[in-house]
Amino acid sequence: MTTQTVPTDSSPPSAQQISTVLQVRTGKLRPVFGLKNPSGIFKTPHQAPVRVSFLGLEGDEHGYIGHGGVDKALMWYPSQHYPSWKVDLPQNSHSFIVGGFGENIVTASNELSEAVVCLGDIFQVGGEDGVIIQISEPRQPCFMLNHRFEVKDMSLRSQNANRTGWYCRVLKEGQIQAGDAVNLVERKHTKWTVKEVQRILYVDRKNWEAIKELSELEELGDEIKTIFLNRLKKGLFLDESDRLGGGEEKGWNEYRLVRKKRETSKIYAFEFEAVSPSDSPIFAVSGSHIRVKLGDQGKMVRAYSVVGGDSNRFALGVALDQTSRGGSEYLHKQSKPGDVLTFSQIKSDFSLASDADNYILIAGGIGITAFFITAKQLKEQGQKFHLYYAVRSAQDVAFKQLLQEFNTNVTIVDSSQGERLEISKIIGKANSGTHIYACGPERLMDGVTLAARTLGFPLSNIHFEAFNALTSGDPFSVELAESKRTLEVKEEQTLLDVLRDAGFDVPSSCEVGNCGTCQVGVRKGKVEHRGTGLLEGEKEGAMLTCVSRGIGRVVLDL
Repeated sequence: MTTQTVPTDSSPPSAQQISTVLQVRTGKLRPVFGLKNPSGIFKTPHQAPVRVSFLGLEGDEHGYIGHGGVDKALMWYPSQHYPSWKVDLPQNSHSFIVGGFGENIVTASNELSEAVVCLGDIFQVGGEDGVIIQISEPRQPCFMLNHRFEVKDMSLRSQNANRTGWYCRVLKEGQIQAGDAVNLVERKHTKWTVKEVQRILYVDRKNWEAIKELSELEELGDEIKTIFLNRLKKGLFLDESDRLGGGEEKGWNEYRLVRKKRETSKIYAFEFEAVSPSDSPIFAVSGSHIRVKLGDQGKMVRAYSVVGGDSNRFALGVALDQTSRGGSEYLHKQSKPGDVLTFSQIKSDFSLASDADNYILIAGGIGITAFFITAKQLKEQGQKFHLYYAVRSAQDVAFKQLLQEFNTNVTIVDSSQGERLEISKIIGKANSGTHIYACGPERLMDGVTLAARTLGFPLSNIHFEAFNALTSGDPFSVELAESKRTLEVKEEQTLLDVLRDAGFDVPSSCEVGNCGTCQVGVRKGKVEHRGTGLLEGEKEGAMLTCVSRGIGRVVLDL
């Protein structure tokens, strides 16, 4: 194929090279947003060449059968849309960073948009021997965007604004990488921009002449072609509500604080009720958590354990951390009954092993809040279990009334009375059918791990949930490859805080290394990885800014 000038007013300024690849991104399937099915929406940029087949990028995974495939091998999203979203939704501006829409290809040109790119356009990426791709169809945004950006109608906003991106099929396999040139090779259907196809899809839905023409275009992907054929031949119009607002978590809802009670000198119990109760509430189950937006414009998002209740009325237990990042301090010192806060749906990240014949729960301090519902569930099911609760003194025992429900299944270890949590002895009595769950400070987690390794207890039977994370460490330097800046991270600072102070809106959620929301791409350098938010395969090219630390000097994709 040869590059040719395209005779249309919407043509890019040069057919020789219209853009450059900034990032190539892939993602592995992982549980997200408390939904039943995993997703690959969180993608990591790569600096090395990535293999492209007719089915897409090597290593890229899709959780929904409608994603991926020949017609959706690659997803391309115009990077210039992100500043526009920040203006439209300033309260969520921290979420609108490149890669947020789950795209595979990020390009540099502002000339490429839904109003310019046409159905069937053929692009060559990486020179004469590079990959050849073709625009196959507009992206139909789905409910996953509502959760990703924490905006209840984000998918509909994207659709109405024609900021959806588009899918590509692969005509010639090969490799692509950051820095590759993007050339427009051929444009046949200048009439059918991505934006115009979307207009027929969503607005002018009974334009039979246009529908007939589009349904006959060879280049149009099968999914949208089927939608048009069903309208044309059967008079069927697709119900878009499930795509736009489906999923098991319906987004964020408002709750009113109805009760605030001090449990200990450091722990408060908070009881919330839904402003608009549901007829079918979701009950809290083992290991249930919920996220809440706090502070100015709700930019501070924190996750807390649900002590009891359901999605209409639930209780939380929150400790005031001496090194609070703002969440617990806000709830302890500023919140008052009558306040209305925004919460996510209740979800569970701490499910119980179904094949265990005995359960041991080990809690330290505020970690006890992770186990009240778990212990109640085990008791109701008649399961064998025991809860160990380590405290500094009797005055530090929280939720005493709830603990009394478990009778002899609870052992409170009071260090002020000379008592010790003898982890080795506890694990030493466990058999291979026992599963151990621990939640508390890092020294407790380390103690459980050390004892299990020393005794040869299977680590696959050990489960952790962290409320705090070690974030300090040796100072290191950060070179920002795209913005040509260098930042210094002091021993008591986190990379996340330093980046935000420098003006970068890095999204985050748990801020203890569990969720993976705050990850950034790493081009060079060694990283001391902390937390569980990255899969092993992701650690080579990414790091968690909330807890992980560079060693010496690292280069980031910022």
